[in-house]
Amino acid sequence: MPTLTARKLRDIAAVIKAAREDAGLSQQELAHRLAFSRDFMVDLESGKGNVYTARLFRTLHELGITITLSYPEHDAES
Repeated sequence: MPTLTARKLRDIAAVIKAAREDAGLSQQELAHRLAFSRDFMVDLESGKGNVYTARLFRTLHELGITITLSYPEHDAES
């Protein structure tokens, strides 16, 4: 199970993209499942943030809080 310590939004974006790809889903398929637009998924996976995500990560950093992400890898032969 891959793990990563997220220090910025791009770290979270990379894990979301990897988990989506491991699940064999396109951005369109995942967006549809979540009732999001594909454009939102593109922005999310590129790490495009906004003022709120920037403030969130600044706050976490200031308080010494870390986020560790992990996800199960799907077997490509399953």
